[in-house]
Amino acid sequence: MILEQISILNYKNIHQAELTLSPNVNCFIGNNGMGKTNVLDAVYYLSFCKSASTQQDSLVVCHDADFMMLQGRYRNAVDEPEVISVGVKRGQRKHFKRNDKEYKRLAEHLGLIPLVMISPADSELITGGSEERRRFMDVVICQYSVRYTEALMRYQKTLQQRNALMKQDDEPDPGLCSVLEEMMAMDADVIYAERRAMIAEFLPIFKDVYTRLCNNDYEEVSITYESHGDRGNLGPILHDWRARERVVGYTLHGPHKDNLELLMNGYNVRREGSQGQKKTYFIAMKLAQFLYLKTKGERQTPILLLDDIFDKLDAGRVACIVDYVGGEAFEQIFITDTNRDHLDSILSATTRDYRLFHVEQGQIIEQH
Repeated sequence: MILEQISILNYKNIHQAELTLSPNVNCFIGNNGMGKTNVLDAVYYLSFCKSASTQQDSLVVCHDADFMMLQGRYRNAVDEPEVISVGVKRGQRKHFKRNDKEYKRLAEHLGLIPLVMISPADSELITGGSEERRRFMDVVICQYSVRYTEALMRYQKTLQQRNALMKQDDEPDPGLCSVLEEMMAMDADVIYAERRAMIAEFLPIFKDVYTRLCNNDYEEVSITYESHGDRGNLGPILHDWRARERVVGYTLHGPHKDNLELLMNGYNVRREGSQGQKKTYFIAMKLAQFLYLKTKGERQTPILLLDDIFDKLDAGRVACIVDYVGGEAFEQIFITDTNRDHLDSILSATTRDYRLFHVEQGQIIEQH
């Protein structure tokens, strides 16, 4: 999918914008806090039905407005137009439409417009808890597997029901517990199989990307998938641990406890990596996500969003990233930066079409 035009109304600090975009490289320059990231977040919202920075839709509406609207005009892989639009009024549910037809379930939209966003917040992949790394797997797999998305949604709902039983004062109905545990076990099998397959295919892509970005052969990286699924079917485990989980009041076992161990030279990169190595690590993970998604589903090239990723990287690593994303593997790219030199390096190195925008106080002006 190529985003040809985007209309933004009352989205965060952007009161109104109508942008015609390049099918290749779109750069947004400006100081911090001016709204560059909000442009990319609007593009993200049209793919994922939510903001990258908040779960609350009310927080994306301008402070002095009662509603926000986004509309994206796309061109799909067979050169057909697609119009995606969303409207959010404070205190009401959002309305998400494809070609003027509203979705009954937002899950139907996931994967239609594959997208990968890389931003400083992705450092949480390394420094954050295991839920950040599970979210990484979920975002990747949900973009190509409806089976996984449905299993994950069912599992999370059933997990909440079982946790409620574990918390109640009275002894829960054993029959009801058994039914919930059987349902969880069935969905856990799907989640475990999909995650394990994804990591197995993803790992060699990630290793190759990291080697290219760091431009040396003495940093060896790897990822290990750690899961309760390695111990077999979840049902008997939940049954055996039921009494102990009644004491703590929640479920201790299942795919909601899975983790990815991120390694460099055999050690956890969070403990052993330098600041530059950690940043290169998560950037490589996200670029590998991009390349991996190109091979899945309908084999569409995702849109790539690079939000202020060059800070705190040495010149050598910046040069490698600039050279890499300028290659033919990437189609439509959105880049933000406060440093014009980085953007000039990218634009001077590419023979492809580009557009450059200046952002100040929510106003977006194309530079010629």
